[in-house]
Amino acid sequence: MSEPTGPSTPLRPKKNHGWIYFFVFIFVASIAATVLMIQYNLSIQLKPEQLEANIKLWKEKGPTNYNLVYTKQLNDESKVDKFAVEVRAGKVTSVLMNGKQLEKGTDAEQDPRIFHSMDQHFRDLERFMDLDKKPDAPKVFVTAIFDDETGALRRYIRRVSGTKLRIEMHLTVTAVEK
Repeated sequence: MSEPTGPSTPLRPKKNHGWIYFFVFIFVASIAATVLMIQYNLSIQLKPEQLEANIKLWKEKGPTNYNLVYTKQLNDESKVDKFAVEVRAGKVTSVLMNGKQLEKGTDAEQDPRIFHSMDQHFRDLERFMDLDKKPDAPKVFVTAIFDDETGALRRYIRRVSGTKLRIEMHLTVTAVEK
């Protein structure tokens, strides 16, 4: 026979705090991911000293005779302009835009070809960086990739935050023996 048992006391369930630890982990992980993304974005932005170093390298080791092919896409347009530039003895001799020769018009003050050399691209980058430093300037995101040997600009992206203003360029420089 079984022995009678006294009044039974209900067992209290153990408190499970696993869900709290899960949400704390999610919160900490999301903060860490956000901080890492911000640090990464800041680290890839073009800095003035990086631009200066590559301009100097281009002046020292960049070819004076070269062909420059680059694409330029503005804003969110699907249209991409392609430029083929010939530079000889440091001077632009020919520019094709989407296969058509650029020439100075009869009413134009300046020859449009001068705006397509690597030196001019560097001047444009410097000018934009100067504009972006002004106190009232909008926030911009600028990245650039340069050739390690010559300092030539290979890729450039500039986007103005809060707007659709954006430029993306991909450049290829090929030295030409004269």
